[in-house]
Amino acid sequence: MNRSTNTGTLFRKQKRYLAGRILALLLLFCLSPFSRVFYSMAVMGIYSKMNERTSLLHTEGIELSIPGGLTTLRSDWYPFVMTFEANSGFRRFTGNSSLDLTILYNFPAFSPTKGCSRLYDTASPYYNSFYGAYLVKDEDGGAYGFTRRNDGSFYPDASAVAEVPKYDFWQLVLSEFGLTRSNAVFDWNITDISKPLSYAGEDGFYRMDATLTVNGSSHEYNGFTQSYLQYGKPNFPVTNPLTPVPMYGRLYGKYLEDKQVSLFFYIVAADKEVLEDCDRELLSKSALAY
Repeated sequence: MNRSTNTGTLFRKQKRYLAGRILALLLLFCLSPFSRVFYSMAVMGIYSKMNERTSLLHTEGIELSIPGGLTTLRSDWYPFVMTFEANSGFRRFTGNSSLDLTILYNFPAFSPTKGCSRLYDTASPYYNSFYGAYLVKDEDGGAYGFTRRNDGSFYPDASAVAEVPKYDFWQLVLSEFGLTRSNAVFDWNITDISKPLSYAGEDGFYRMDATLTVNGSSHEYNGFTQSYLQYGKPNFPVTNPLTPVPMYGRLYGKYLEDKQVSLFFYIVAADKEVLEDCDRELLSKSALAY
């Protein structure tokens, strides 16, 4: 056997060995908790785009970009903000068949060792936290969440505004985790409403600060539910599932009269510093055009 034959055989063995190592590493990665955020991103990237096509963003020609963890190189929030068209559910919840609702949202990042979002982690300052935007349109022509003053300006209606995050928490998040109306808690209290100010490059927003008590997301896994595709299967210690937790809320609201759409940027967080940081470093850097 000559030298070239020996070299060729050795090269083939090395290729097979390298391919085996690569396959083994890929298998280990796929089975590791760290990989689950990539499954979530793949599913939610597609699902969000599907919802965006039927959302108020598309139908009303509104461009709204909200930074996520990836664009800001932050590891505390999920990589990107998602879009959900919630028209039918919100109509049933409010009993008002003329309302359209589009939700943009983001939630705490995945733990690389637990394989799920810290949304479930009662020990994390990001527990039960979300940020994003709500867009509401009343097809009958009303300015949802606002009352019109004598001077023609639109002022926030605190009770109507609260129905949107209430629906979001109760129906879209917590009901998937086992919450029922009999044990549901949502106590929302506006503590301050600012004068009109500039936000996300647009004048005329009212800032509304609130305290709220709402059921927490901590719960035991009890079979698959669709929400686990985005948040991951819960894998943090659970003491008392769905126990109400005191939180802080902040909304920036404006009625876009040209579009007849009410826009509310929002943050809800169990930790005040998380809220302030999210407002300063993420949500306030949103871009709005219409």
